[in-house]
Amino acid sequence: MFLKKAKKPELIFIVEDNKLYAKTLQAYLKLQFREGTMVETFPVGELCIDNLHRNPDFVIMDYYLNSRFEDASNGFDIARHVKKEKPKTEVIVLSGQNNVEVVAETISQIDCKYVVKNDEAYERVSSIIGHHYK
Repeated sequence: MFLKKAKKPELIFIVEDNKLYAKTLQAYLKLQFREGTMVETFPVGELCIDNLHRNPDFVIMDYYLNSRFEDASNGFDIARHVKKEKPKTEVIVLSGQNNVEVVAETISQIDCKYVVKNDEAYERVSSIIGHHYK
């Protein structure tokens, strides 16, 4: 019996207006998935949308994308657009927002995962991605 090598994500987008947070999450995911997985960052969702033709496996985005760039769309709007244009792309909303109503609305309306930004956030994101490839 031959074991199939587990597939890994080929392309992950991180949409985060906090440059340091985006870069550290990018480095963490590159370590977790190593060779064959590209991880790219975007400071606003509009740039992510402009690159959806590249067919990312996952889009990880902050909920408050318009905190630094006031005229930028928020993560909820970008996530909805991603799921509409690329329904097979998995979306993970990553945010410090822990208001239960916001979380429930995001998950139910967009069909995505929601991870609260805390000490375990990177590990949870990696686990969600890895779970798809078991």
